[in-house]
Amino acid sequence: MDHSYIKNQVVAVTGGSRGLGLAAARALVRRGARVALLARERGPLEAACSALPPGRALAVRADVCDRAAIAVALGEVAAHFGRLDGLVNNVGFQFARRLELMPEDEIRRIIDLNFVGAIFACQAAIPLLRAAGGGRIVNISSSTVRHANEFSHVGLYSACKAALEHFSRELRHELRHERITVTVFSPGAAATGSVANFDPGALQEAMADWLTRGPEFDGALQPDTVGEAIAACFDYPPGAAAEFIEVRPSVPTPKMLESEWKKD
Repeated sequence: MDHSYIKNQVVAVTGGSRGLGLAAARALVRRGARVALLARERGPLEAACSALPPGRALAVRADVCDRAAIAVALGEVAAHFGRLDGLVNNVGFQFARRLELMPEDEIRRIIDLNFVGAIFACQAAIPLLRAAGGGRIVNISSSTVRHANEFSHVGLYSACKAALEHFSRELRHELRHERITVTVFSPGAAATGSVANFDPGALQEAMADWLTRGPEFDGALQPDTVGEAIAACFDYPPGAAAEFIEVRPSVPTPKMLESEWKKD
């Protein structure tokens, strides 16, 4: 695909200090874009930014769950680079636990990080994209919305991603005359280290339930594979967009925890 469309575009990536966000940022920079990495933790954020070519990346500390803070952060991005052309809503938090047993703070954290934060980021980005003459929003969903055999006991996470997909459809309709496109990008299982967030007891219970659905799953993607596919969403010419993309592994694999996955 012709990367000339993306050259020198300014794209903000939330959750950009690690995992899929950082992989997407690297792929965007390779295509000639300038990127802003947004995350809460200063150390990993600055380390990620320093590993990218000088002048092509900006580190901005921000909490997407704070509406005022994300508006200030994206304003800083536009002021630094002179514009904002795109947003990748990548922040997400996955946690396995039976819905009946999920405590209130965990419920609120999952909803805020996987759904509410994306809403706030979109609200903050839209005026800046409009000022630039248009742009792209890519909302990162999850194939757990459609594929139950991704893992067990992630029902609230999947529900939030399903809500994000419906939100994206409504937002696309509202922005259709603004030259701002909205893409839902749905990745399958990827080796991002998110299993480290899980409660060990809840994880083992989820693993046992997952095995009742059969001994195999479709395997796992490496973050760079997903990052390249996210970056490709910005390769389209103005007025064209991928409205929905799902990228999943297709290698039947014995079920195992992420710590046991092999890199391809």
